[in-house]
Amino acid sequence: MNIVIIGPGNDPKRFGTYFVNKAEEQEHNVVKFSYRLNTESPEEISDRFEKTIESLEQIDLLLYNSIGGFYPGEPSQYTSTHDVKFSDWQTGILINAALPHMFSVKCLSKMNNRSAIVFLTSSASYLINRDNFLQMAGYFGTKGAMNQLMRALAEYNDKNAIVCTFAPHIPYDQPDMAEKIMDKLTKYILRIHKDDNGKILQCYPPEGNMFYHTGGVDP
Repeated sequence: MNIVIIGPGNDPKRFGTYFVNKAEEQEHNVVKFSYRLNTESPEEISDRFEKTIESLEQIDLLLYNSIGGFYPGEPSQYTSTHDVKFSDWQTGILINAALPHMFSVKCLSKMNNRSAIVFLTSSASYLINRDNFLQMAGYFGTKGAMNQLMRALAEYNDKNAIVCTFAPHIPYDQPDMAEKIMDKLTKYILRIHKDDNGKILQCYPPEGNMFYHTGGVDP
């Protein structure tokens, strides 16, 4: 397969690099792309990405693994004395919605009905009635926008490509367990199928079994 990964990283104990290494071991062709919003505009990132994939006749998988957009994320940022940072809000939307939208549509031009687009999201982005990490409204809120983007792309992309999101918990502070979860994620993503289209797939320790999030379904 021709695989394009956004946000491959360089640490083999983190998911991006772990996925790249496993995919290359299986002799997939992996094209890696990274960006930094503090050194490039979104338009410059778009142009550079277009050049990066220009030589590919076919793209079988796009994996968007970039994280960011952590503002607002502190309790003090919700008080009457806080000055809202508009540019930080915009960064979160760019990382978790606008840029994955751009990467997706550019890759779609080289996809077919056997291709797939995968985003990494978080269960906190759709489990609104939780009681933990409530201060991280920026990150989880813009990840919520990513979920909506996924759902629309799954419904309307003109190549009938599979589009879905994965919401794993990877316990990096427990290396053996983290590797188990990353291995299951990698294996599943590399054999993704049509039934996954438009779905959020959850994956938690200790077993790391994949299951669909079904909240919000009409009774």
